[in-house]
This record gives sequence, structure tokens and C-alpha cells, in this order.
Amino acid sequence: MQSPVETWLGDDDLSRQRRKREARLLDGEVPDFPGVTVADVVADVLAASNEGHAAFDVPNYLVERGHTSMTITTVVGYLQRDQPPLRPATPHAPAERHD
Repeated sequence: MQSPVETWLGDDDLSRQRRKREARLLDGEVPDFPGVTVADVVADVLAASNEGHAAFDVPNYLVERGHTSMTITTVVGYLQRDQPPLRPATPHAPAERHD
């Protein structure tokens, strides 16, 4: 049975599993950077992106710092996890009928 706090937070088994997975991801060590975790890289990216750059290019920023494609994919995926899926800018026009 869920506690009142878990019910209020919407804390169900799936939510707990997601949080555990996210914690494991963030605690993972970054290849070629001993002692640096994914959480450290995410924090670095967030700090750099808050320096006023209008369009911050996360992949390019990480490439310039020597990170592998695996690390870049992991960090970008983490940063985009709560964003809604992209939709077309304009709805598709109905197909024209040529009878």
C-alpha cells in the first residue's frame, strides 16, 4: 500500500524504477575521464549553457572537451528526457484529389 506522500507525489512503481535508472546513469563514470561522472558532465553543460549563449550547441561543446560519442549521446539524451517529442511546424495539408 502506498503512503499518503507517495500518492500525493504520484510515486508508483514505474516512477521509482525511472528514478533508480536515472541515478545509475548519472553515477556512471565517463570513459577517458577517470573520476568524472555523467552527473559532473551534465552539471558542466548546464553551467556553460547559462552563460548567455542564445543557442547552446551541447554536442559541439562536449566534442571540444574531448568526450566520446557515447558520452555525448548519454548527456544529450538526459537533457532532453522531459521535453515533448518534436512535431512538424505546420500540419500536413490534406492530399489533393485529382479525379
